[in-house]
Amino acid sequence: MNDVRKVVLKQGREKSLRNRHPWIFSGAVDSFPEFQNGEVLPVHSSSGEFLAKAYFHAQNSISGRVLTFLDEPISQAVTRRLLEAIQLRKGLFDPDVTNCYRLVNAEGDGLAGLVIDIYDDVAVIQISTYGMEALKPLIVQILNAQLRLQGIYEKSQSAARRQEGLSNFSGLLSGECPQEVIVKENGTLFVVDIEEGQKTGLFLDQRQMRQLTQTLSSGRRVLNCFSYTAGFSLFALKGGALSVTSIDSSQKACDCARANTHLNPTLKNRHEIVCEDVFGFLKNKELPFNLIILDPPAFAKKKQDVNEACRGYKEINRLCLQKMPPSSYLLTSSCSHFIDENLFGQLIFQAAVEANREAVICSSHIQALDHPVSLFHPEGRYLKSLLLYVK
Repeated sequence: MNDVRKVVLKQGREKSLRNRHPWIFSGAVDSFPEFQNGEVLPVHSSSGEFLAKAYFHAQNSISGRVLTFLDEPISQAVTRRLLEAIQLRKGLFDPDVTNCYRLVNAEGDGLAGLVIDIYDDVAVIQISTYGMEALKPLIVQILNAQLRLQGIYEKSQSAARRQEGLSNFSGLLSGECPQEVIVKENGTLFVVDIEEGQKTGLFLDQRQMRQLTQTLSSGRRVLNCFSYTAGFSLFALKGGALSVTSIDSSQKACDCARANTHLNPTLKNRHEIVCEDVFGFLKNKELPFNLIILDPPAFAKKKQDVNEACRGYKEINRLCLQKMPPSSYLLTSSCSHFIDENLFGQLIFQAAVEANREAVICSSHIQALDHPVSLFHPEGRYLKSLLLYVK
């Protein structure tokens, strides 16, 4: 290893790396060599001790993202991380029942800037950083060597990517990939639009909460707000809901919900799909539903959005709590990274106070097993959910 080309931290700023946190902030760095954005460099303490290897970006406040805490070739580190991710998912799912899952969950699998979702025999990858962009050929090579895949499709479209100075990109990387793939989640069928669907095509991180919804739905009238693929709706219908109303402001989402319902024909007679703004619906309609699901898109996509997002979260929860009949359940979620669990809980508390309703927390979010969060990177826990019983 060439000791000249290394990143050196300021004195006393190595503690986070010793604690295996994968981010290196620019303010912690004493000196950089000349480098290209995305280049992997060794990181040393001020006393010269090797700490990690990370890829770097000169213009970001998070200037480095660690790929390994070992002094090893970076191709070896990435291969090891991917093999560990594959091993973790083995045995989690019966492929005859569930054949869609998250294979790589960014920092949760030690691969910051990379998400890989598997839909049957198609892998969809998202890359959000220069460092992962440079490693893409290696990632594709390893995936093809380790998994039986029909194709690998990249769908990298995010604000984080644009902040890196990378253009959005979508396209086939390997093999063949149909635009639509039909997959199974716990025996329920969904059509995944690989090219046009949100994110990689299906929100896999709410799998456990959809199962919880199924167990609660028997004999209930269910409202699923921001329904997108109608995942919660279909599991509510499977659980014996008397009726389910799915509402989304996107006509494309409503068409997707309708298609998924028709894939599961025993469920379709009790499912109403409404294309309407959710805020307007909650304000203007009676809510005779004794199970309501609020799983909105991220209201705070950047830090400056937090105040407005807080108002939005509080308002939709207040309206539901105010109008729901007694002895009802409210399952409410936030996927906004900048709204942490404490703040989200405070917002729901304020909503209940303003609605003048008494409620208790029966459960909090149940993490999907294929979405691990690193013990050393709690920032990876972005999704929050509370199940409330409204008295």
